[in-house]
Amino acid sequence: MGNRTLKYGGKSGILPKPRAIFKSNPIKPMTEQEKAHHASIEQGYADSVPLPVKKGFSFHRKVEPKKVVTVEERIRKTIDERTPKNVDTTQLKDEEIWKLKVGDIRREHLRTAYLKEYERLKKIDELEAKRAAEAKQAEQSKQEYEETEATKLTLPTIESYLQGPIMRQRTPTEQALLEHKRAFNRKSRELEVKESRAEQLLGLYHQASSFVTTEAQLEKAITEAFEIRLNKFNLSAMSVKDRLNGSKDSNVTLSENEDAILDAAHGQINRKPGLNVVRDTIDGELEKLKRQAEIAIHNNQY
Repeated sequence: MGNRTLKYGGKSGILPKPRAIFKSNPIKPMTEQEKAHHASIEQGYADSVPLPVKKGFSFHRKVEPKKVVTVEERIRKTIDERTPKNVDTTQLKDEEIWKLKVGDIRREHLRTAYLKEYERLKKIDELEAKRAAEAKQAEQSKQEYEETEATKLTLPTIESYLQGPIMRQRTPTEQALLEHKRAFNRKSRELEVKESRAEQLLGLYHQASSFVTTEAQLEKAITEAFEIRLNKFNLSAMSVKDRLNGSKDSNVTLSENEDAILDAAHGQINRKPGLNVVRDTIDGELEKLKRQAEIAIHNNQY
């Protein structure tokens, strides 16, 4: 029950809309918002429909606005003109005098109700006009962008662009910093190229032991290449067949993966010293580290 009535303010049911006191004849002319709302409502008789005819009534193609009757005029016609005048209470009975007093009280309450309703409607119109003006001003402020004084003083103008260069010249400090950055990037690229060439040269050096440099090595290589024994030929044929079938020896694959991991971890090339190891050896860093380790071991022992 409670969850279903929260959207109605905790009340079980929908309260009816308050009935307008001045519904038949309004006490003020319609505002601009009310006129726009009234014009947007499609009501009346279409052009193809003939107007009905009834004695004592006049029909219009479109609904015309109701006649405005002000509060003063309504009070005058409803209260003042209907008030009994020049009544001699001495000749009336007590019940008739009581009815006159009750009528006067009712007319005064009605007068007060009319005036209060007029004030209430006037206040509502003022609030709606204020809200409409604020909404219009907010919408206008969104469409019109006004620059602040700080923006006007700091932003460059078209004349300043035409008078001076379009691009701002760098300061000596910025130019020096830019040159240092360019030199650093250039030297970094040169160092990467030199290190790549050094690694290739070191790999070529490691493979030099398998190069053929003498006649004896050439004859041995030719013999091993062409005079293949039967079992070696069969083994080669089996490996070719395995490759065609898409299979490979798992032990060989595991060994290759272990070699690749060790090379990456130790900075080696084909299980041989890599570029960093050779560089440290030439610079004496490895020897220095070795001596420091020996000294540390010697101090821990004693």
